Amino acid sequence: MELLRKSSLPTPLFPERLVSEHSTFDILVSSGITWVASGADLCYALMMYGARTGVPLCVGLSIGVLIALLTSDFSWQPSVRRCPAVALSEPSVPQPVVDYVDNAEHWKVVVKKPPSTQPNAHQDVPHPGNQLIRARYAATELGIREKLIVVVLGQSSLSVALNASIGRHVPRVQLFFENSRIDAELATMANISPYRPNGQHAHVSILNSIFNQSFHENYDWFLLIPDTSYVNPFRLNDIVNHVNWNVPRVLGVANAEGNCMLQGGILLSNPALQSLIQQRHLCNSIVKPSDPEALEQCIRHATNLSCSDYVENYDYRWWKVEDSGEAGGASAVHDRVLTLSKYSGFNESLTVSPLLSDADARTLHEHFVRVEIAKLDEEIKKLDEESRQLGLANVDGPSWPTAVPAYSKAPNRYQVPKWEYFEGNVIFRNKPNQNVEPLEGNDFLDVKEVTAVAKAKVAEDPSSQGLTFVRLRNGYRIFDPRRGMDYMVDLVYRSSDDLAGDAELIVKRVHVCRPIVNTKIMHQVPYVKEDTDVTVVVPIQSTDDVAAFRKFARRHRDLCVSSPVDSRQTRIAVVMRGVDAAAARTVGSELGEIKATCKSWQMDTTILLLRSEKRSLFAVAALDAAVDHYGNQMIYLYLSPYADFQKEFYDRIRINTIKHFQIYVPIPFSEFHPQIVNAYNVLTDYEDKIAAGKSDSGSLADNMFIDNEQPVVDRLKRLNMMADKKKAEKPLVVHKDQGAFDTNDFSVFAVYGDDYVQMLDVFREKHGEDALTNMLDLAPMFISHPSIHILRAVEPTLRLRYRPKVCSNRLPTADYARCVLSRSETLATKAQLAKIIFSHLSGKS
Repeated sequence: MELLRKSSLPTPLFPERLVSEHSTFDILVSSGITWVASGADLCYALMMYGARTGVPLCVGLSIGVLIALLTSDFSWQPSVRRCPAVALSEPSVPQPVVDYVDNAEHWKVVVKKPPSTQPNAHQDVPHPGNQLIRARYAATELGIREKLIVVVLGQSSLSVALNASIGRHVPRVQLFFENSRIDAELATMANISPYRPNGQHAHVSILNSIFNQSFHENYDWFLLIPDTSYVNPFRLNDIVNHVNWNVPRVLGVANAEGNCMLQGGILLSNPALQSLIQQRHLCNSIVKPSDPEALEQCIRHATNLSCSDYVENYDYRWWKVEDSGEAGGASAVHDRVLTLSKYSGFNESLTVSPLLSDADARTLHEHFVRVEIAKLDEEIKKLDEESRQLGLANVDGPSWPTAVPAYSKAPNRYQVPKWEYFEGNVIFRNKPNQNVEPLEGNDFLDVKEVTAVAKAKVAEDPSSQGLTFVRLRNGYRIFDPRRGMDYMVDLVYRSSDDLAGDAELIVKRVHVCRPIVNTKIMHQVPYVKEDTDVTVVVPIQSTDDVAAFRKFARRHRDLCVSSPVDSRQTRIAVVMRGVDAAAARTVGSELGEIKATCKSWQMDTTILLLRSEKRSLFAVAALDAAVDHYGNQMIYLYLSPYADFQKEFYDRIRINTIKHFQIYVPIPFSEFHPQIVNAYNVLTDYEDKIAAGKSDSGSLADNMFIDNEQPVVDRLKRLNMMADKKKAEKPLVVHKDQGAFDTNDFSVFAVYGDDYVQMLDVFREKHGEDALTNMLDLAPMFISHPSIHILRAVEPTLRLRYRPKVCSNRLPTADYARCVLSRSETLATKAQLAKIIFSHLSGKS
């Protein structure tokens, strides 16, 4: 197509079409260039240009549709297109599959929702099917609220005294004060709510504040009271704990108009206060001469409840001092409490007014505390009498103390009681080595006193008239921590008319109980820190102690290797006296190896040398040196070099040693004499071989040159030569044939430095410096202290290897007896000694 004319025309603001009257011309105006052509030519030109553009477009679309049909899935799954960048950054979330089912009849779309799938464990985006469940308080779920709140309408500092007196006995006390009345003392209180009256009565702002703080939803009962009235918290708790709160109630003392008077207090249940808060707008237009009268009228109008002073067998009593009818009614309350206490109505009153000073509130509170204690004492007496009456129906008779199970019934098979049998001069105990002991010391005094009480009890019996006491036949005793010490005593009597003594003796059995006199209740649990620094004080004063310390150091290094990390500070202080320089160098090298091996334990070591001429007890001298060196703010563990322990022992030391309260004296497992144990094992193995037919009786005697005529020491040496070295050198284990727990051993203890210094000073003031010289150990010092407790417990992780015990004649009687008993009990068992001494071994020697 050829263009007819091209001309320049003014550039229009937008394209437009111009139509001529005589010929058909289309003038296209665009961007300042005008094209003019006829209608036929224009159509031909458009067709040609359309073919050029349309053919490639159609071919491309056809190829694209063909490729899409070959590669696409024909299932209908609607999806949301995403930008590739977003698809890469967001985790893939499975979309719900929706199936559209078309019904030709009604053209209704039915959407089937697939079941929600579980989210992938690696997804961070929450699955649409999951619901967020918030944790809530159990009290909120169950609708549980606090029982009571006391709302004090404050005007002066009396509110502080009222808060201090009753605040400990009620769940909450809330003070409402006008802003202009709050001083520096009141501003520091956390339970104060200020308000501004803004030209209205105070109750408008107070009710709005209660609503804003949601007090009406969190408590069952509400007591409104001014600070010029005292409330008896014990009587108040008695009412709110027994009266149903779910009923709308307004309790108080009504005036002539039927409104509860605020001066005597107004007690509202939760539904009543809910109505008051919801209808508080009715109180905005109340006009009264005073704020209390306006609040009284507001409660009556908003709740539509009348004031009641009696509910469910409880009286609401208000004691007004001016109306008591006594002379000087206007005097202060605290001067008249003694007189008012004679009236039963005053002691049972819920509120007392008016309060003129802080002394009034304090005196009234002390009085009502005494009244409550007297009531509790009366209730305890009634319960005691009821329990005593019920105890008479027991098969075993009445129990004592009241309601405590009888001593004859064990709680279970693991706590079967063990009785101690005694006679006039001996006592039988359940011990592995010595069953019979002389009746002496405290045991003798105990039996003597019990016998005297039993004789007095028999003398009171009318049927025992004419009988003469002969002797104590025998008796039994048992200790029960709930009852005390129980005794069964058999006393022998004869008739007073039997001068020749031919008549049969009469035995009277009496049950005597020595109750527990004093029981201490701990109101505050002592504070224990498990990361306290521990200083281990190891005493060494001989060459044998140095050899034992080498095993001690080897054991400590093994603990460091087995437990490589311990952030707590542990120190080892070796205190030496009376040893040579070579022994000191040996100990120093062992401490150096411990420090190098136990770097992760924060181990610190040192050697403290003492003068040899010092005569005091070595334990006192060693602890004095350690405390002077390290200070008195840590735990000091006095540990024998013969000790074999485990890591848990240090943990129990930190837990059981309590500053200013308790020291820990463990009961160690003491090893028997190794030669006796080895000889016993040899003889036992030999007897087992004979029983199995693998040996004869003469071979052992012939080979070891053992004869019955040999001394016991020589026999021990011969038997130990035959002992298996592997069995002899095995580690010390807790077994009845290897040792025993020595209750007479006080050589290991843990104490705070402060407590040790205090106990030492008290002991020196009481017994003098010379008493520290001739002591076996520090047990007398621990026992005699009045305020520091002693914890003794079996410690299976602490084992003491055998060492000879020397009992000096210069020791006090009690210490010497304890030393001899400890030495005999840790030598060997009776069975081991009997087998070695009485085994018949005849051989050629």
